[in-house]
Amino acid sequence: MSAQSNTEQSGRAGAERLIARLQGLRDADRAVLELIAIGAAAIAPLRDFLFRREASGLYQPRCNAVAALAGLRAEEVLLDFLRAAPEVEIVDPVERTGEDAVINAAARALKHRRDDAAFEALMRIAEKRRLAGVVEALGEMGRQAAMPRLIEGLSSDFTRGVAEAAIRKTGSAARAPLIAIALKPIPCAEFETASSRRLRRSALGLLCDIGVSAAAWSLLRPLMEAADERLAALACKLALATKRNLPDRQRAVCRLIGLLPSADWLLTVEIEGWLAEHYDETSTAIDRALNRADQSLPSDKVRHSLRRVTAIVAKANSARGSPGY
Repeated sequence: MSAQSNTEQSGRAGAERLIARLQGLRDADRAVLELIAIGAAAIAPLRDFLFRREASGLYQPRCNAVAALAGLRAEEVLLDFLRAAPEVEIVDPVERTGEDAVINAAARALKHRRDDAAFEALMRIAEKRRLAGVVEALGEMGRQAAMPRLIEGLSSDFTRGVAEAAIRKTGSAARAPLIAIALKPIPCAEFETASSRRLRRSALGLLCDIGVSAAAWSLLRPLMEAADERLAALACKLALATKRNLPDRQRAVCRLIGLLPSADWLLTVEIEGWLAEHYDETSTAIDRALNRADQSLPSDKVRHSLRRVTAIVAKANSARGSPGY
């Protein structure tokens, strides 16, 4: 037997011992580094371990194997794993959850790639399952063809954050589908589902970041009067950001103040921030609301909120050395 063969066998044996250590809670990180140090001889046993399904749902050891393979630059192994993923039918929810976690790890390990092979493998998975790592990797690849999958990611609590981040980077290319989502309650306005409301809020929030044209705003304007308070508030935020239509901006300020009595604490904080951000346009309405002496005087909650707004602005002006408004 040649010296090279002996070295390869020794390396594989060492790799297999280290792979057993990947399942330990304390020693796994060190085992990953030692596997990378072995080099090419560790790739085959790592591949075998990665492709071995785990019925218990315990996913961290195989995610550690992904990290070792990434460190060895064995990306074709990870790509083969992702190509095979859509063909794996797993009924047991515990095992399915574990497998999804490993798929997410492999997808994130390849998110720097821009080639067709990686993109197609990820798209095939995304067509069947909404997984955060897959959505994140597709977003990093920056391809317009991935937009439908990214949009779908907004509908799941597990993928919404990474989908929003990816769409935000895409910018204006996402505007048309986001407008369509924001305007379409599912199944209808009267019986809209909670998931539909979350989806429309996400779409409108992204439009606030991306911006809309005057024509697009004319479509979205009615949402300022939406029954869903957060959706209405986001439409008002968008109105303030458009800087085009003065009556709409004034109406948005009044609507935001009108939402404060029933807004939950998070929405209240957000509204206060938006009113402070656009204080040049909101100050008159705020002063008028605080100085009312008739029966329409706002509630204590509203007064406290509006005073916080003025305090935020005063503090910001003081920090800038500005005399304020």
